[in-house]
Parts: sequence; structure tokens; C-alpha cells
Amino acid sequence: MRKKIIIGGLVLAVFFVLSLSFGKKDSTANQASNINPKVAAQKAALEKKQIEQYRQKYSLDEANTAYNDFMIQAKEGIVVDAENGKVLYEKDAHVPLPPASITKILTGTIALETYDMNQKLTVSKHAANMEAYNMSTRAGEKLKVEDIMHGLFMISANDAAVILAEGIDGNEKTFMALMNEKIKLLDLKNTTFKNPSGLDEPGHESSAYDISKITYYALRSHPEILKYMGDKDPYSIAKTDDNDAHYWPGHVSLTMRTYPEMLGAKTGFTDNARNTFIGVAQKQEHKFIFVFMGSDRGNEDAHALLNYGLTHIE
Repeated sequence: MRKKIIIGGLVLAVFFVLSLSFGKKDSTANQASNINPKVAAQKAALEKKQIEQYRQKYSLDEANTAYNDFMIQAKEGIVVDAENGKVLYEKDAHVPLPPASITKILTGTIALETYDMNQKLTVSKHAANMEAYNMSTRAGEKLKVEDIMHGLFMISANDAAVILAEGIDGNEKTFMALMNEKIKLLDLKNTTFKNPSGLDEPGHESSAYDISKITYYALRSHPEILKYMGDKDPYSIAKTDDNDAHYWPGHVSLTMRTYPEMLGAKTGFTDNARNTFIGVAQKQEHKFIFVFMGSDRGNEDAHALLNYGLTHIE
């Protein structure tokens, strides 16, 4: 009899705990379903207005686009007039592909919108352990955003991308939310970013068209980004009480170092993505953007798109 009472008591206790658990879940679900419809409608209307504002300011014009499948070896490419958004050339530019480190064009843009360049960010163990390219940072260092931005663009440093992404609240989630919110505002149909560096990850993809549109937005809203994309000279970070000394000999892009028309560049490469590239160049003060993705002949494709822009820009 006593055993039956004990067993019965245990059953009742388990039932009580489960009831509380399910009740809590139901309460949470009810709270989620009780969002004020008026507030939700106002939020949706504001978001729609912002998207329309972005569309008016940052849309690209594909009305007179030339196509030549054999001009570049890359799977896709595009040339865009940076002054008016006209697409001058494209090859399969709307196909989603892994972008590799040209992802960092958006990482750097969000950093410009988020941080003061003199602000110092702390290097986490996770950031310090990022694979090359990197700035050889050490966990615990505190580096100025200005220096991190040079590392991000000049040597495509993966630790730089993570330091920037973790700088808001110690993890990447908030920064990645800002990146994907910008993707939504720019109405990028083929872009989803899972990380700030561009390392291969399932679902992390973009297209040459979308990358060129991000670059177009960056140049129009934050022209100072070319300060970091276009620095060819050796760069050093002096040792302080907060950080070690760091140095790199210049920009990693051969195209950037070779052609005087180049104003800025962002390189990318992984075994999966192959070579990817963003170039910003000018002809008589007239800027243009060119992008390619999925290339096994990066330098030649960069030269071909650069020459196309120089020939066809008005």
C-alpha cells in the first residue's frame, strides 16, 4: 500500500511539473500572438518606406546592359557606373554563389555606420584564432577601429572582421542582424550572409549584382571607405599598453598595385568560391565598379573588366 502511495505521489509531482512547463510555453505563445496590431502595422509601414527610399537612391539600372559570355572566365561578372548606377556589362550576375571575402564590403560599411574610428575594440580568443589572412592579433588586445578597417580591406583579415562583428555586445549576432537588415533595405534578392568574414558556410551566398549594389551604396553613403580599400602603402600599428605592434607590406591585390586607375579593391578566395573580386576605378574623375565571382583566372578577369569600364564609361 505504501509503495502505491509513493508511486502515486511521484506521478502527481511529474504531472504538476509538466503542467507548469506547458503552461509557461502557452503563456509565451500567447504573448507572441498578442502583439499590438497597430504597432505591427506602423513598423511594417516604416520598413516599407525605408525600402522605398533605398530603392530610389541606390537602385541599379540594367536597361542598356551589354552581355558577353566569353569576355571573362569567371562564372559571373558586372561593371557598374558608380555615378548613376547604370549597369554597363554583366554576365550571369544574378546567380547566387559563395562570395568569399568580398563579403567584407558590407562588414566594413556597417562598421562605418556603427563605430567611431578612434574607438577601441577588444580582441576575443575566437577572433585571434581566425585562419589566415589575419592581422596576427592576440586575445585581449585593444585595437582602434581605424586600424582594424585597414586590416579588413588591405589584407582581407578574417580576425579584423570578427573583431568588428563582436564589438557591439561581445558576439556576432547583433552585428550580423545589422548586416542582414541592410541586405533587406537594399532589396538584395540573392544575398544571405551567415558570417562577417566570408568564410564558406552553408547558405552564405550572394551574386555579382548584389555585391556591386552594396558597393554602390557604400560609395554613395560612405565615400571614405576608399581610404581603406585603396591604401597601397605598407601599414603599421604601433605597440602600446593595449596592443602589440602589427605590420603588413601593402594591399594584397595585384590589380590594385598595378593599375593607376584603381581607387580601391577587395579580394576574396576560398577553395569553394574560387577567386572573387570588387574593384573601384576611375576615368577622368568618373568612378565605376566591377565585380566578378567564381574565377580561376582572377588577375586576367580583373584586367578585362577594368579595361571594359575604362573603354565604355562616358
